[in-house]
Amino acid sequence: MFTQKSVATVVILTIVTCGIYGLVWYWGAMHELYNAGGQSVAGLDPTIQFILLFLYVGGIFFAINADDNLNAVKQQRGLPPSDNKILYILLSVLGLGIVVMALVQNEMNQLA
Repeated sequence: MFTQKSVATVVILTIVTCGIYGLVWYWGAMHELYNAGGQSVAGLDPTIQFILLFLYVGGIFFAINADDNLNAVKQQRGLPPSDNKILYILLSVLGLGIVVMALVQNEMNQLA
């Protein structure tokens, strides 16, 4: 379901490649999350969400969708949901997308 990746590797590769790996990670994570949870804000396809990353609002859409999809997978497995949506949105708005990446990857690793 989810590909396990080291959180440290995701962060370090994003920094070393000046964000290029971060874009690759976002692309893969958006599709993995959508395929696993089936949730999407306003019915946006993951490809459209990725394009929105370049318009600043994409981070907010990703934050909402990531939390919704992670909670949908948790619900499917009978685990209690956690509401990290506000945290993810605030970090995205503050320009700390790399922290959101680390938190989401950690959640994905726990559910893998």
